[in-house]
Amino acid sequence: MTGNGTTRTGTRAEALGLTAELGRAIALLAGEALAADRLAAARDLLEGLVVVNPREPLAWALLSSVLRRQGQAEAARLCAEVAVRLAPRDERARLARAEALLLSAPERERGRIELRELAAGAGPVGDRARTLVAALGS
Repeated sequence: MTGNGTTRTGTRAEALGLTAELGRAIALLAGEALAADRLAAARDLLEGLVVVNPREPLAWALLSSVLRRQGQAEAARLCAEVAVRLAPRDERARLARAEALLLSAPERERGRIELRELAAGAGPVGDRARTLVAALGS
């Protein structure tokens, strides 16, 4: 086992038999817990998921959202940055980063810029970004 979540033959997830589909299902279950305001349950699921599969951007983005809602701004920003580095074009990861950046005075404008870019998109991410842009008066 190496220090980056991989074994000599693959990831911890692969060694444990955690398929990509199962990983996504766990992330979606955690997302449901987050939506139901069961933050501790969501956090437990997501922390376990990022340990066994550190290359899953959705898990990092969701963990960022949990940490942000728990008032851990710096940890939320770091998790969101990991998500964006893993998937630079993933709108959910970028939204998580924008929301985390809003919590930091020096980074707030960067978060607003990212929100304005995301607000041009369709779907739930675009909807959320437009709502935040309107609320911020940006």
